[in-house]
Amino acid sequence: MGGDKKDRIPEHFSSAEEAGEFWDTHSAADYWDEMEEVEMEFDLQERVFLVPVSDHIYYRVKQRAKLEQLSVEEMVSALLERELA
Repeated sequence: MGGDKKDRIPEHFSSAEEAGEFWDTHSAADYWDEMEEVEMEFDLQERVFLVPVSDHIYYRVKQRAKLEQLSVEEMVSALLERELA
C-alpha cells in the first residue's frame, strides 16, 4: 500500500510568489481538512497599475531582484523610485 505523502503547508510564506509557487503545484482539495474559516476585512488604499515591459527587461529585473532578495514587483518599484527621485 503506497499512500501518497503530501507536503506540509508552510507556516508562513516569505512572499506572494512563494505562496503562488506552492499552490501552483499543490491542490487545496488535498488540504481541506487543515483549512480553517477566517473572517477578513480589506481596506484597499493603494492602486496597482500593470505596465507591459519587454521580455529582456523583465528577465534583467528578475535577475537583479533575486540578487537583492526582493520580489520582481519590489525591485521594479525600487528602480523607479530611484530613477524618479
